[in-house]
Amino acid sequence: MFNAPHREGRAVKPNIWPAEPPELSGLVREWCGEILTLTDRLTRLSALALDLPENHFDPVFEDPALTLRFVHYPDQVEPPAPGQLRYGAHHDYGGLTILRQDQAPGGLEVADKEGVWHEAGVVPNSFVINVGDLLARWTNDRWRSTLHRVSNPNRALTGSTARLSMVAFTAPNEEAEVACLPSCCDEANPPRYAPVKSGEYIWSKIAASHDISTAA
Repeated sequence: MFNAPHREGRAVKPNIWPAEPPELSGLVREWCGEILTLTDRLTRLSALALDLPENHFDPVFEDPALTLRFVHYPDQVEPPAPGQLRYGAHHDYGGLTILRQDQAPGGLEVADKEGVWHEAGVVPNSFVINVGDLLARWTNDRWRSTLHRVSNPNRALTGSTARLSMVAFTAPNEEAEVACLPSCCDEANPPRYAPVKSGEYIWSKIAASHDISTAA
């Protein structure tokens, strides 16, 4: 996991780099810069899609929260137990999640409104974009937080179940207030959620998930 430094130079947490390969840290920092550029474009597109001025989100994304996670699912020589998942069903906590998958078959699945699971097929040279809980609150559920999971693919498809995913969790800066957007509510559809601070909300979700894990 890589915690992106804030643009004024403050680091959220120190990143610990392995000695090998020596070029890894430089590549990750370069990737971080590209993801920040993509995040800026996506927030502007999101504003237009939500019937807002293109620059509506600029102030709260000038110094965004960004965490990169590089996930390697190793090859499984022994078949998993029936129904066993590589990552259980969950929602992301923040804004948009930007996922770059490799071209291994099987893996990411998303649930529709009826709870039916569908494979998110791999499109070469593309990203999968998920909506997180914070953005769902922001849009008054006009955009729905994506319930997703990672399944175990059949190794007969390629002879290997190895999989690599590069995930970027984006959110506005931690002090930003997230309240229902003016284009997402009216008298017939009032705000469903109270305003929250971005950082406090996300950390509360993380803390709650750790409590559940500890209790289990």
